[in-house]
Amino acid sequence: MRFGLNTFCPERLWDKNKYKHRSFFNPENKSYQKLIVAISSLLFMGKLKDVALQTIKRWIADDGTSFSAALSFYLILSLPSLLLFSSSLGGMFLKVELLQATIIDYISPFADEEIINSFNLLFHQLPETSSLTFGLIISFLLFLWSAGNIFLQFQKTIDHMWGVLDSKKGWSQRLFKKRISSFVAVFIFSLLLIISILAEIFLVVISNMLTIIHPLPLELMQYISSIVTFFVLIFFFIYLYMALPDKKVKIKYIGIGSFLTVFFITLGKHLFSLYISYSNFTTVYTKIGAFLAIFLWMYYSSIIVTLMAEFIKIYSDLEQ
Repeated sequence: MRFGLNTFCPERLWDKNKYKHRSFFNPENKSYQKLIVAISSLLFMGKLKDVALQTIKRWIADDGTSFSAALSFYLILSLPSLLLFSSSLGGMFLKVELLQATIIDYISPFADEEIINSFNLLFHQLPETSSLTFGLIISFLLFLWSAGNIFLQFQKTIDHMWGVLDSKKGWSQRLFKKRISSFVAVFIFSLLLIISILAEIFLVVISNMLTIIHPLPLELMQYISSIVTFFVLIFFFIYLYMALPDKKVKIKYIGIGSFLTVFFITLGKHLFSLYISYSNFTTVYTKIGAFLAIFLWMYYSSIIVTLMAEFIKIYSDLEQ
């Protein structure tokens, strides 16, 4: 799944100085300076080893394997509804085929033809969005409710990792608040998916315009798209770590943790796809091999999320 930013403007491709003051990566930006100082202190002041060791110890003590398994289980159950809701919502603004192609492109490193056909059959269950009907509203609500379960489990997991006590006082109000937060997370995920398609289209248009002046290699545009994808995923995890848990942590620690979360998930995706390509994994497990590969990658991603949740808590405690 490729994501894009609506703030990615073509002028920055050739006139960085003109828009320098608007960029987060401007060296004069104070937020950018704080992030660099935090990363540098973590890497070069001897904290990395201590934080890593304490993170692993706390993760084991908090039964991270079980919570990771539960998170991946809810991800498997909620993924069809999440994709259907995102595609249905996106179909109101974009061609559904573009959304489906983006989703399939993201899973293609692990998926064989049978898996892709299964996703195509799933997308055929999309309701018609050309007109607003009672059936369409019911379908949206069902998709939204089911898709929100993964973010409820995410919130429960992070609260456990961060030592949030589950008080029975005002439980109905907190339950309502958690459910609303999970719905908002589903909408944000869908919005980022829509923005990503627009960014892809934007990059293609800019590439065609610049090709008239000077031919651009295809690898360059793919590289830019991957960078944009990386940073939008970081923003998504920043939102999850900030908005869903009941305990609040400073943005500095959440930003670093979100960066590492996306980094290790992306790295794992490429390494896992490389392993699938050069091994007989799908041959040994025949038709279910591709499904097992996707499930294992989901479990790996859940482990990374829970580990980084512990990392954020440990790092913030050490700083304070």
